[in-house]
Amino acid sequence: MTTTGAWTALSVRHDATSAVRHVAIDNPPLGVLNQIVRRELGDFFLNAQEERRVRCVVFGSGERNFCAGADLREYAMRFDADVARVHVANAHRMVLALVELDTPSIASIRGACMGGGLELAMGCSYRIAAQSATLALPEVNRGAWPGTGGTVLMARLLGPSLTKRLLFTGETLDASTARDMGLVDEVVGDDVLEARTQALAAQIAAQPRTSIQTMARLVDRDFRSLFRAHLQYEAECFVQAYQLPAAREGYEAFFEKRTPRWQQV
Repeated sequence: MTTTGAWTALSVRHDATSAVRHVAIDNPPLGVLNQIVRRELGDFFLNAQEERRVRCVVFGSGERNFCAGADLREYAMRFDADVARVHVANAHRMVLALVELDTPSIASIRGACMGGGLELAMGCSYRIAAQSATLALPEVNRGAWPGTGGTVLMARLLGPSLTKRLLFTGETLDASTARDMGLVDEVVGDDVLEARTQALAAQIAAQPRTSIQTMARLVDRDFRSLFRAHLQYEAECFVQAYQLPAAREGYEAFFEKRTPRWQQV
């Protein structure tokens, strides 16, 4: 294996003889998303779009998790509207680069796949989960909501009614339930996750690059236009959300290890 790029928050590698590029969040112990991780992931996806030898991207898991969600230590910074605007722009740059990536992407999910981590997985072309995986968009429990395109990414996979249920409750799903709903495409044993992902990636990478990329654009053409427009609207909603009492109550309750008192908001 060879490591590529000067990444500080990502693990990036490829086989010397392979057209498959591997990326995983390298931010132990939980693999949470902070602004550095988001910026580097955006850079990675934009670079992958331009690299002719890369024919498939595997978005893998760290030692314990795919991604446990946002770094809540950055949460309170967003009570400043200017900071919230910078944060959401960085997140949207990242997810848009993934959704508009013509190179096929496979999310290989182990452990926690929560919040922004699930948004990233949903932005990939295909999702394979280990039996141990748990998945959720739990932001409502913090007085917020998924701010990286997750509402429409989930609705695209599940339809509006089931999406609303999961968003409104913040329910955590095991891998088999997520597969049955259509949130992930395959569930395999933890011990074969990497082998199964690599086999599919190799199968895709063996196909003609121009054909694969054209088909990706054709399948996703309408959704990409919709997604860009959605992110523009979502950005303003995101800034406003962190100026409301619910976000502050959710933040304080989390760090005070108590149940939020939503009746106040």
